[in-house]
Amino acid sequence: MNDVREIVTRAVLAKGRKKFKIKETVLVNCDVSSVLGCWIINHQFTTELKNKEVVVNGQFENNIWYSADDNSRTDVARSTTEYTGNVKVKEVLNDNISDHCDVVARILQQPTCTNALITNDGIEIDVVFEVLVEVIGETKMMVNVVNCSQQEDELDMLENEINEDFLESS
Repeated sequence: MNDVREIVTRAVLAKGRKKFKIKETVLVNCDVSSVLGCWIINHQFTTELKNKEVVVNGQFENNIWYSADDNSRTDVARSTTEYTGNVKVKEVLNDNISDHCDVVARILQQPTCTNALITNDGIEIDVVFEVLVEVIGETKMMVNVVNCSQQEDELDMLENEINEDFLESS
């Protein structure tokens, strides 16, 4: 006979994802001839749930390799970019039984420089990355419970039907 039980578990209550596009100008103290490369490193972020959105606060370092003085020398310009953005989440499950929720965030696409442009102020870069957030909280579930002693009796009966001497009888 099956019984129905109510259990409390942690589950994903809401999900969201957002592609961030950040434009940053890195100041350089000389005449830049050309941009040779751009790397984004040391990306760090924190998340916080506010109403129906997850606030993402983070920072990363920009390293721009460039040539100067009519391509006669090279150097690296370094800067740190700080950002704040909101990720809207869609409810997956609306049976939250607790006020406490956790946010788990993953980077789907690491920050990458997609464009670098020499301007009068320095070097303007476009950085793109994508974040997936999940809101996790407590919820209730209804589950069917099968009587374990009934299953064990069926297994015992199966064991009695097996002929252990079947190889010796031929």
